[in-house]
Amino acid sequence: MRQSLFMALGFALSLGGCVHYKVHRFPDRPAVWVDADENHVEERVEDYWSGLSWDGADQTIFLPVQRALGVTRPGMAANVNSWDEVPDSSWFRNRIGMRAMSDEELAQGSCPDELLDPSRPWTVTAAKPNGANPGFIIKGPEGRGWLLKFDGLKQPDRATTADVLGSRLYHAAGYFSPCNIIVFFEPDVLQMGEGAETKDHLGNDRPMNREDVDTVLAAAGKHNDGRLRASASLFLPGRPVGPWTYQGTRKDDPNDVINHEDRRELRGAKLMAAWTNHFDAREQNTLAIWAKEDGRTFVRHYYLDFGDTLGSIWWWTPMSMSHRFGYSYYLDMGDVGMDWLTLGALKRPWNQLEISDRAPVGFFAAEPFAPERYKTGYPNPAFLRMLPEDGSWMARILARMDGPALRVMLEQGEMQNKAHEEEVFRILSSRRDRILAYYLRIRSPLADFRMEDNQLCFADLLLQTGMVGESDYDVRAYVAPFSEPVLNAAIEGVEDGMGCVSLADVQPDSRDPYLIVDLIARPRGEDDLPPARVHLMGGAKPLRIVGIERPADGVAPKR
Repeated sequence: MRQSLFMALGFALSLGGCVHYKVHRFPDRPAVWVDADENHVEERVEDYWSGLSWDGADQTIFLPVQRALGVTRPGMAANVNSWDEVPDSSWFRNRIGMRAMSDEELAQGSCPDELLDPSRPWTVTAAKPNGANPGFIIKGPEGRGWLLKFDGLKQPDRATTADVLGSRLYHAAGYFSPCNIIVFFEPDVLQMGEGAETKDHLGNDRPMNREDVDTVLAAAGKHNDGRLRASASLFLPGRPVGPWTYQGTRKDDPNDVINHEDRRELRGAKLMAAWTNHFDAREQNTLAIWAKEDGRTFVRHYYLDFGDTLGSIWWWTPMSMSHRFGYSYYLDMGDVGMDWLTLGALKRPWNQLEISDRAPVGFFAAEPFAPERYKTGYPNPAFLRMLPEDGSWMARILARMDGPALRVMLEQGEMQNKAHEEEVFRILSSRRDRILAYYLRIRSPLADFRMEDNQLCFADLLLQTGMVGESDYDVRAYVAPFSEPVLNAAIEGVEDGMGCVSLADVQPDSRDPYLIVDLIARPRGEDDLPPARVHLMGGAKPLRIVGIERPADGVAPKR
């Protein structure tokens, strides 16, 4: 009797093993769309100060040596849900990547309805503490703090347009960014505030006077009608606690549990930097805010200061330095070594660049831009860990920023010469297309999956964005024991980049109602692209999606 019981138990266990496979990657539950990292934190985190010299030296010299001596390789991003997406958090909000944004939303960005009024006095409270462009901190007539920055005379409209456009692009993509707007005003709108201070040449505080203001305004860009032109950045709600880093965690924030270099939104931001040539994407151009919302206090993470984008030129350095922005680090030992080995004979992409004569955008160009080889001013830990999966995720977001959306956001920069605006639009459009053409091929370009009456529907972003003219599609469906496809056919009726495939005849085993469907796009004249692997659950309820993968190849799922 006892022997029979053990035999029965062994048979039951073996039977269970026959119907439980490793391909059951996703449980039958909804995807996580909100990361619980905005929980109330009782005690305010400490301020963090980031020095430019130390961070630059750390990322350029010390950490590369550490990486060279290490044996670890970048792993998958740690904050990806079962649909291969990034949940909302204190770092990111799903916006244009998940839903259509109206022109009004794109234009407004993070700005409130009431903006800075140039017909009423602005009170100067301090000089802008740092950065390449001079400016002031002011209090507007509505009582809110603003940071004013000017273009200077050598690249009219570029820096202010870049600051405004960058804030809109990053906001639409899903990041937290400040409200940046263009303002035109007369000099007499600026009034000296009581106790206003600036710094002397030694960095010591001293009282600020009207002469300090007039000195800055004398070198500021102007509107065609003579008014001064500036970008105004609204102070962020909450209390600043310093920059956030692209690596590690903030040890005094109990909500901060994922190493920053392993956050997909920070890895994927490399393509935002590449698109706009935000070569100064370093921790000093970020800001952590001690936010208060619905009775909770927590840390929220912002990107800021996009004035380096769209082709900034460092006039105080040899012009060859500005040539290299986006192509080589400030101190790039790999490039230096190769130049020594080849005696300078190696052709470099930046040697093809010339200052544009059609817009004040320096060396910002559509050619020879290669997004997969993009470099910031010095190594960025999160960007270095970006995997194809992370780049594909960001490319799917950029695919939604089509021409009309880009125009709406670019118009907020109020470039005075429309020919210049058209040139910036052309360059940005071309660079975006190069990002999409590359990153929507190394992983599946299919997205927007949904079930409709036993049909699995999808969208092809390569086709919808015009990266390819025509595509063919195949479907392969697997049920237990997942050895051979039970459905292997072409998908018909794909129009405007949207199609569906019926799964009505694909019946999973009642003991194992798990279904895996590979959808494969094949642009005309090309090989099959990697599949989108959709995991579904059947059983007593209708088929429902429980997970999405984008593997690197079309190898069938394994036990």
